[in-house]
Amino acid sequence: MKEHLKCYRVVLKTMAPVFIGSGREIGKKEYFFLNQEKVGIPDIQGLYGWMCRLGKEKAFEDYLLGKQNIDLIRWLKFQEVKINELKPFIKYTLDYSDAVLGADRKRLQVMECIKDAYGNPYIPGSSLKGMFRTIILGADIINMAHKYQNAGQDLIRNLNNRNLNIKNLDKDIKNIEGIKYRTLHRERTQPLDAVNDVLQGFLVSDSEPLTVDSLVLCQKVDIHIKGSEKRFPLLRECIKPNTEICFTITVDMQICPYTEENILGFIKVFMDSYYDNFLSSFTGTKRPGEKDIFLGGGCGFVSKTVVYPLYGKKEGVETVSKIFEKKRVPREHKHYLDKEYGVSPHTLKCTKYKGKIYQMGLCRVEKMELV
Repeated sequence: MKEHLKCYRVVLKTMAPVFIGSGREIGKKEYFFLNQEKVGIPDIQGLYGWMCRLGKEKAFEDYLLGKQNIDLIRWLKFQEVKINELKPFIKYTLDYSDAVLGADRKRLQVMECIKDAYGNPYIPGSSLKGMFRTIILGADIINMAHKYQNAGQDLIRNLNNRNLNIKNLDKDIKNIEGIKYRTLHRERTQPLDAVNDVLQGFLVSDSEPLTVDSLVLCQKVDIHIKGSEKRFPLLRECIKPNTEICFTITVDMQICPYTEENILGFIKVFMDSYYDNFLSSFTGTKRPGEKDIFLGGGCGFVSKTVVYPLYGKKEGVETVSKIFEKKRVPREHKHYLDKEYGVSPHTLKCTKYKGKIYQMGLCRVEKMELV
């Protein structure tokens, strides 16, 4: 390996359920409830082959492709097929025992975890790099606040403009990112062109594949600043707590001179800001550990953005609530009350696993070593 390339093997340990969505919803024709604790995910192709052997292929095709709005189990009962006959065609099962659905089961959404070509869940390198990108930027804003002062004022000015186009807001955010990252100044390029991004020298691999046994179905739960709990009819295929996620980071020190010490330092600075400006507002929460991070979907706005590092708590609350307003977040979310509550957003994005409430996506860097 070239001397200027440093390769690190990283091991993350999930401290809470982690959701990396495929962008696909598992339809009610693609799963069934085995009992009060387990959901079965069938092999549709195998099931179709069995239906063909039973002479029911046309009925099955009509069901899958038609407008019949019933779940798979009910359809099979109409076809006089017993549930125990499905066992050979179940790809995997998922525990959903912590979910409380009740009447919401009729409008239930089940979101799929991303999987590789062999059906194994994994974490894409793009998701991991996106996490580090936010952390590094947030830490730099905190450590070098003067660099971002003018860009931060531009964002505030545009948020206060009633005629603001949402594209202008996105441009302001890109300008803030550009201060940190678009610094290569390659010939015949514009300053904010992607080819000038220093994180070209920060390469993150996909994680090693996991197994479907590492998955669990977790329900979306919001914890209000006043302590109330709201559950939603949304289940996500999540990676269980205490699962190790292994991947590599390759750093080109000529472009992006970050060492292990730098990266872990960025994490601590960013997570301290996350706690001081946001998480500490919620009763009973603890300061994250020095190597804790948030990964994946459903973690909440604050872990994915740098508004609080940029403005601090007081101005950050006002700015976040204005961003929600400009992005036309539905009024039913009541972000107009955020200033009164002293935190924005005013809910924690959580889930429940084995009877315990967890913040979605919390992980810890267990190892980071040169290879």
